[in-house]
Amino acid sequence: MEEKLRHLLKELHEELEQADRVEPEAREMLRGVMDDIHGVLNQPPGASEEAAVAVGGTSEAQDTDSPSGLKDRLDKAVVEFESSHPELSFAVERLISALTAMGI
Repeated sequence: MEEKLRHLLKELHEELEQADRVEPEAREMLRGVMDDIHGVLNQPPGASEEAAVAVGGTSEAQDTDSPSGLKDRLDKAVVEFESSHPELSFAVERLISALTAMGI
């Protein structure tokens, strides 16, 4: 499953690089999300719970980086890119599905 997620991240990165006229804030938000996911994937085997805490921390102030905050940011990206960049939006939706299947 992690290999599929890595493949989807690569696709998302390629779509992001090919997309024209993406607002700098949206581009940085997606890059930040991708960095967070890479951080989870680079955790040692068996450290999935610790990885979730590492991504999200425990304080409410860091809630936008929690696994649910990560999904919220991805959901926001889907809505933002839906009409202007449908391919990018679809790539984000596939990433959300893979993360959900992994329990992240």
